[in-house]
Amino acid sequence: MPMLLMIENPVGEGLKVLGLGMLMVLGIIALLYIVLKLLIPIFSAISAKKEKTADTGSPAPAVSPVTAPSDDEGKTVAAIIAAIAAYEGKSPENFRVVSFKKRF
Repeated sequence: MPMLLMIENPVGEGLKVLGLGMLMVLGIIALLYIVLKLLIPIFSAISAKKEKTADTGSPAPAVSPVTAPSDDEGKTVAAIIAAIAAYEGKSPENFRVVSFKKRF
């Protein structure tokens, strides 16, 4: 009979361990959240200060003026239109160039 008194409820112990584990995980997540909330403004201020000093130290880049298309570009456009016209089987006069944009 005394042996029956020593046996504990295994389901109750399992639930205690489960609850303790979940509390520890949630506590660590909450701690990380608080640390990040404190550190993000600090690092933002440091990076803003670095950008400010970098902007004042370097000269402004020179802006290149837009130039008119050269004769070589005109020849390139004519070749492209001729190739498209040959592919489509139409006359090059049926095509009209609207605009060309450089993509970087």
